[in-house]
Amino acid sequence: MASFFSCTATIFLTISTFSINGCNAYGALIEGICKQSQDYKYCMSVVGNDPRAAAADLHRLALLSIQVMAIQIQDTLHQISRIHPNLKDPLAQRRLRQCESDYDEAYTNLQSSFSSTSKTAYMDAINFMGIATNKVIDCHNGFRRNGPIATSPIDADDMKVFKLSEIFLLAVDRLIPKKL
Repeated sequence: MASFFSCTATIFLTISTFSINGCNAYGALIEGICKQSQDYKYCMSVVGNDPRAAAADLHRLALLSIQVMAIQIQDTLHQISRIHPNLKDPLAQRRLRQCESDYDEAYTNLQSSFSSTSKTAYMDAINFMGIATNKVIDCHNGFRRNGPIATSPIDADDMKVFKLSEIFLLAVDRLIPKKL
């Protein structure tokens, strides 16, 4: 009986040790990516606190960053639809309509980036992510062109998208083999 208990305890401790070390490795991976980002606190709060990140390797971390970015873009599109009816200024309305179009295109390209990442076609994924991010940049800069300069009502959302794009690029950069 003591032998059975000892054997079971040994197996349990071995499995626990590997599980804990695995979690620590994934945590170190995420922390390493976040330390390279421009906003460590944001990265850790969004990606580091996501339950899916606990077992994420670089590939899964790249996919996770796209998923979080997709949610952010959808949330921003909902916010645009709530803000737009309350705007009285025709220029602000036109700019926000353009942002809605830009965010729609960003979302479409983000889906393509996710698909490419899933297939480990990382260069294609980077290209689609670049197009998606550039559409959000177009929205952001739209409030600085063709009329008085203004702050976009979704400025903070734009910044979150930029930060999530950076997290994706930091993860994928480690996945692409470097040429000597």
